[in-house]
Amino acid sequence: MKNYTLILLLLLTVNIFSQEKQKCITVKEEKLPDYKIKVITTNHCVEPKEITIATYIITEWEKKKKKKRKTRKNDQ
Repeated sequence: MKNYTLILLLLLTVNIFSQEKQKCITVKEEKLPDYKIKVITTNHCVEPKEITIATYIITEWEKKKKKKRKTRKNDQ
């Protein structure tokens, strides 16, 4: 009986550790002429994949990234 419980616990722990947390959102940046940036955001966790394309002026995009970093630091 002891062996069965050990095997069961071992299988459960292996199963739990094998499940990786998948990164859902990826962001790509492409430089465009005239001080612009094209931002492609892809969400892999929904079916079908959500792809969002936006263009920003470089200074706007830097402000958005800075704001996101601040909120992420405050959440932790």
